[in-house]
Amino acid sequence: MADASWSSAELAKALCDALTAKGQLKEKPAFIRTDREAKIVSVFESCGLDGAKLLTFDNPGPLEMLLRKATNGETWVQQSIDALVCMLPEEAATATKKMGMDDDTREELAAAKEKSEQRRQRLEEEREEGGGRGGERGGERGGDRRD
Repeated sequence: MADASWSSAELAKALCDALTAKGQLKEKPAFIRTDREAKIVSVFESCGLDGAKLLTFDNPGPLEMLLRKATNGETWVQQSIDALVCMLPEEAATATKKMGMDDDTREELAAAKEKSEQRRQRLEEEREEGGGRGGERGGERGGDRRD
């Protein structure tokens, strides 16, 4: 299981140790492991994943979404997700995977809905005042000219 005190780099090292033990990451030549570990550290840092955050997940779904969002579909991602799920507390690791929106996505969606509602209200007010766009013919561009 992961340790809440682990930094992103320490979590990446533990992940690479697990992948190496499973034969999914080569130990030699050393640059292979070093490069992969550096890549994983940068991904973890970009999405704020460390030991403490890992232990906040109550099911594997949000962890998977976080990693897939932070990566570009590299082949190592699924193996990493599987190994990280094994580092979750047992209840979380075996819980049913729930894929929902994270807080940032929820906030972005709420802001977009609010902006759309404001625009709809503004357009409705303009139509009521007679200041809306287009005339009787709805802004046609000469497709129905009567000369």
